[in-house]
Amino acid sequence: MNKYSMSLLAASVLAAGAVQAADDFSIGAGLDYMYSDMDGSAEGTDRNYSSNSLWTTYVDFRHPLLMVPNAVFQATDVSSDASDFDNKLKTYDFALYYSPLELDTLTLNAGLNLRSYDGTLNHDHDYSNDTIMLYGAAETLIPGTDLGAFADMRVSHWDGDHSHDWKMGVSYVVFPDDILKLKLRAGYRNMRVNYTEDGVQLDQHMDNWFLGAELRY
Repeated sequence: MNKYSMSLLAASVLAAGAVQAADDFSIGAGLDYMYSDMDGSAEGTDRNYSSNSLWTTYVDFRHPLLMVPNAVFQATDVSSDASDFDNKLKTYDFALYYSPLELDTLTLNAGLNLRSYDGTLNHDHDYSNDTIMLYGAAETLIPGTDLGAFADMRVSHWDGDHSHDWKMGVSYVVFPDDILKLKLRAGYRNMRVNYTEDGVQLDQHMDNWFLGAELRY
């Protein structure tokens, strides 16, 4: 599927969800941690990467304004190192989304995500690039409990960029009746960075279990 077709599909989903609105203003901030092995190639060579800690921070803003999308910002450190190779890389994701389905126990989100890459290769080669990805998320709450399940994904498949980033897991709200709610999260994350720009070639894959926490007001 080419870039135009995927953009058209995403626009259709956004239009369908534009008439939906969240019940309240809400802002959440979270932190996820994953310790993961990495495989794949860099600069055309398969590497024996060291295991790395992947930290992800995010801020999610929801509101009841019709036709105005919600927004979520996410930053992840996906740096890697191997013999004679060092790559300091961060990804910054900014997604605008609507909720075409929003029930008491189930919410579905769909939108577009702008991903920015910002890296330094082998200490002296700075590089950066932006790409558009499709964004989707789902969250459900088990009736009568404070337990839930969630999933989200970002995916691109055009112009040689076949990157993806998806995770799924379970959650538990520690203080469900407080204005400031604490949610604990645990799950599985799978991420592929496929980047060919500015004289840099990366095709790296990482996946593992992760732990996280979110505060929402």
